[in-house]
Amino acid sequence: MPPVPSPSFSPPRARRIPSGVALMLALSAATAGAQTGAQTGSCGQPEPTGAGPSSMAANNVSDLSLAYQAEQPASITMCAYGYLAAKCGDYATAHKIFDKCIAKGFVGPMIWKGHLLQEGEGVPQDSVAATAMFKRAAESGHDGYAVMGKLHYASALWEGRGVARNEAEARKWFEQAAAEGSEDAQTFLKTGYHTGSRDRTGKGVGVPTEDVQGQALQKQPTATTTAFPGWYTVGMGALLALLVAIGAWRQGRTRLAGIRLQAGGQPA
Repeated sequence: MPPVPSPSFSPPRARRIPSGVALMLALSAATAGAQTGAQTGSCGQPEPTGAGPSSMAANNVSDLSLAYQAEQPASITMCAYGYLAAKCGDYATAHKIFDKCIAKGFVGPMIWKGHLLQEGEGVPQDSVAATAMFKRAAESGHDGYAVMGKLHYASALWEGRGVARNEAEARKWFEQAAAEGSEDAQTFLKTGYHTGSRDRTGKGVGVPTEDVQGQALQKQPTATTTAFPGWYTVGMGALLALLVAIGAWRQGRTRLAGIRLQAGGQPA
């Protein structure tokens, strides 16, 4: 199936880990957690005591951690952390973030939530709810995510996943997605098969030729992770790079202020 990305760190109370460093540590652990199937805490982090941002601040939980972000109001940045949580197997946090974001009308999380529902990741498997999420995204009118929703909703209609099988209706949605630039939808209309949505064996939607099936089976997603489209990975990588840069900038300002105070000057 288709849809970018944290170790254990527990900062001492007297010294806070720089936010940029904390995020980089989180990213490296996310990869390890996904490979080993670790699903404890927020990607391996010890859960903070209490609940809510104020309690987390008292316990020195990084404001770039998944646990902290899950308690924040929905925003484009906060929603992106749901993707990280899903990729490293912390499905409870992923669902918590996605639900908040969906309630505020963010469309991307509808697709991610649909994939988790379809695979039964962190919740009972529910094809009906998954397909409803894809349809909601397809009808959203969102410039970036609606076409993705159309591809997945068309695929569900074609296969009868969570909805009555309807090839004619599916083809209409495939045609809309193709017209809006979906290469997977274009491929399906030409070949009757696409891999923009794959099951755990690597098989896509439709009937593959022998050559296509062989290629798909060589790229099986692991049993502990949810496979998401490559452009998500690129986009999330860019977002996370920005977050790292912001963290480093903030840390630099803090150090500069400290140096100025020690020299008898004023903080920046």
